[in-house]
Amino acid sequence: MVHMGERHGVGPALAQVSLAGVAGALVVSCGIGPVVVSLFGGPVVAVVVGGVLVVVLVAALTAAASVAPGESWLTGNVGGRVCWALLVGGAGTGAWLLAWSVSDEARLGLSESPWLWWPATALLFALVAGVLLRRWYLALTSFAVLVAVALLMLRALAGALPSDVEQRLAASQVPRTSMMVTAVPGYHLVPAQGVWHLVPDDLDPNAPSPDVSLHALPDGPDCRFEPHDSRYPFTDRCEVERPGLFFLDGTPVRIGYAHRVGTTRLLLTAPPSFDRAVLREAVLTARVTDGVATAVVPGYSAGSASPQGTHFTPDDRSLLPGARYVSVGPRLGAGFGECTFGAQVCETESPALRYERFTDGQMYVRTEGGREFEIRGGPGVDREVLRTAALAARSATDEEALAMLPPPPPSPPDRSLMASVRTLSRTLFN
Repeated sequence: MVHMGERHGVGPALAQVSLAGVAGALVVSCGIGPVVVSLFGGPVVAVVVGGVLVVVLVAALTAAASVAPGESWLTGNVGGRVCWALLVGGAGTGAWLLAWSVSDEARLGLSESPWLWWPATALLFALVAGVLLRRWYLALTSFAVLVAVALLMLRALAGALPSDVEQRLAASQVPRTSMMVTAVPGYHLVPAQGVWHLVPDDLDPNAPSPDVSLHALPDGPDCRFEPHDSRYPFTDRCEVERPGLFFLDGTPVRIGYAHRVGTTRLLLTAPPSFDRAVLREAVLTARVTDGVATAVVPGYSAGSASPQGTHFTPDDRSLLPGARYVSVGPRLGAGFGECTFGAQVCETESPALRYERFTDGQMYVRTEGGREFEIRGGPGVDREVLRTAALAARSATDEEALAMLPPPPPSPPDRSLMASVRTLSRTLFN
């Protein structure tokens, strides 16, 4: 039989795989509708209809194998031809279902027209049957075409999948057009902030707070206090200057003075850079009025006061944490071309550039392409530096957008076959 096939050329082999393709396309295409409808009749109906479809497919493929029984492996007898039909039908149907899902997700449009998906289905079954041909060059060609089609579909899928930037934009609900960046000498990016947030290179991330705190505490022997009380500086270095007045050296975190007034100990703490003599004079002015401790601290104002303590913040806002930051982001809090409510200063320098200053910061508003965005700076940033940063602002590249945006929140692991296919497509072509 094989020798007969060799004399008659490849015609019988091509006829066999062509009929296998036609049989697979007809049965699968015509049977998918009844299978879907049967799902509404319950699992028993679906199993019966599915079983009938399998029998029809195997019978049709067995008939195709009988056209040239010596051209393929396993087709030398009736039992072998049934096995061949099961193998081609199972592999072809599985590949068809997977290819359908991939083509839809890749937006190839094959499922939108029978003039596209019917020939594609026939070709897929024919190629699967071709892999089982005895002639090695035909089998190898069929396998190579299958691999090439699979790679083309994976490449199309990789192009249709959302990129890392698109996934993070969707998770953060940030429009791509609002992603702007700038450059400031001596500054570096703090990633995953949602905006382009720059801080000085010499910024100490562990710098102590510049605030000064005052607490009214129960009195006791000098230099005696509960070591785990967080209101005291964490230290065992204590110096009694006179009865009722002692200094606590908690360098490099906090220092403090404690002063007895009546039966109350008034504790005033400050960062280690605070002048000790000024701190001593300030604690001597401390008093308790209506249950709230107060004091006069030069260069500081009371930010909050309660029986739990009084906290003072520097009058020089440039000493506050974050006073030297620079950030670029979308325009917030005002209409197009309007000054922000609460701005102490609002100066229009040009039709595309406006300066605004607030109690706790400042910013330039720049207009480009019919939209506005903000270049903000802390009170410790020089206005000219901020203006240069505003003029240098531009749209972010994908790499810069990735650095700005936090990663999407974790989701339950997807262990489906399509998830593995997506991963493979990204690995090969992304």
